Amino acid sequence: MSVDRATRHVLDVGALAAGGPAYISFLRAGRGKPVLLLHGFASEASDDWVETGWFDALVTAGFEVVAPDLRGHGRSVKSRDPADYRLDAFAGNVTALCDHCWGDRRFSLIGYSMGAHIAMSVAIAAAGRVESLVLGGMGDRIAATVGLAPEFTDALDAPEGGSSAERRELPSYAIRFKQHAASRPLNDLSVLAACLRGQSGTFELARLAAVTAPTLVIVGDQDKLAGAPHSVAAFFAVGAAQTVPGVNHASALANSMFRERAVSHIARDATAIITSRSRT
Repeated sequence: MSVDRATRHVLDVGALAAGGPAYISFLRAGRGKPVLLLHGFASEASDDWVETGWFDALVTAGFEVVAPDLRGHGRSVKSRDPADYRLDAFAGNVTALCDHCWGDRRFSLIGYSMGAHIAMSVAIAAAGRVESLVLGGMGDRIAATVGLAPEFTDALDAPEGGSSAERRELPSYAIRFKQHAASRPLNDLSVLAACLRGQSGTFELARLAAVTAPTLVIVGDQDKLAGAPHSVAAFFAVGAAQTVPGVNHASALANSMFRERAVSHIARDATAIITSRSRT
């Protein structure tokens, strides 16, 4: 599915911490049961969900799909104030979007990496409305800590063309991450740095016991960032864990096996449809 076939909309979601309007841009396509997709950090809805085939797969499987650019990302509001990127601010935007699109209807929720942390918060706050939940790229190494390690923020803040000594102080993986973030035209590195600062904190995993929706926690078996999914799945009332072979944190969303397993969790009859399309 091309971005043109998924229509883009904008929703007013209140005000920023220091004043001024807050809004989120979102993509919407299909008809049927509602499903919400929440992308990862330094990405946006089109990159994570349209270009990788998720929109096409879900619409074909009979879902109405909504995917926002989360605040600070894509075409949504951007701020350099860390206060605008607390986890509850993200979750509030997502809840407002669900209310706008679906009223009080129940919906399924799929989040990846940062989007999985937000999905966890939404599932706790709106436990009665979440029909099923998929947490991708979420494992024991990052579940209890919101945001990325400080070196990622330092890399995003580092001036372009810094001295070789300054570059050596940053770990190579943080430098590679900055290069990846900078390669996406809609990213503003100073905004992303503020986003990481605002997310810094801990997530009270024990609260996940209140989530009654069937939950799948799924990661690639080579995902060194997320870690293993099993202990995270155990916090949920109805939780299952799965690893996908040959997949790491960066490659998961483009992997057809990863996608098919996640979609089959929210639609028992979707697997055959998606598998047949991926072979044509």
